[in-house]
Amino acid sequence: MQRLYYLLFLLPLWQACQSPAHKEDAAPVIVAIQPDGQVLFSDSTTMAIPHYGDSTYIIFYCVRHTEKLKDKGNNPDLSPEGIARAERLGKVLARTPIDMACMTNFKRTIQTSETARRQMEHPPSAEAYPPNIQDGWLEDKLGAGGGKKYFMVGHSNTIPQLLNYLKGSPGIKDIPEDEFGMFYIAITKGVGQTEVLELKY
Repeated sequence: MQRLYYLLFLLPLWQACQSPAHKEDAAPVIVAIQPDGQVLFSDSTTMAIPHYGDSTYIIFYCVRHTEKLKDKGNNPDLSPEGIARAERLGKVLARTPIDMACMTNFKRTIQTSETARRQMEHPPSAEAYPPNIQDGWLEDKLGAGGGKKYFMVGHSNTIPQLLNYLKGSPGIKDIPEDEFGMFYIAITKGVGQTEVLELKY
């Protein structure tokens, strides 16, 4: 009987410790990127994107495509969860100037970009490319001059490849298969002259 009493007493305490309020605080996520280059987080803090107003730099906002339908072949559509996440992504970028949205030529990346762009105040034009030409495509964008801002939608491997190419060294690992909330900001003057911010939205 005494053992049962202790169990009944301790159970609510254990449940309280499992609630989000008592867990270690999760890292804040991006709520918005302001037109002046300030990143606003869910805890109301802000962070300035380095070199934001410097026209010699190019900025790439990079994400993996959002959730896709499972068991639908190698070119599936987005799932309802993926559509909702892409809408949230668009709201993060709704007010920030973007010159072009770029994505690989798969339905899940195209749909992520299209869904996000519908949430933007000034939706940019879009361009799709095969992932196997990404390095050459990226060199073309770097050669077009500074001051541009690109919204990139790729895959769990192509986004890290793009970032590592810009950095001129490996270091950013492939995104885990079940992770869809990473948001990278690459600020670059060219290969080997790149700073990468690893955030979440």
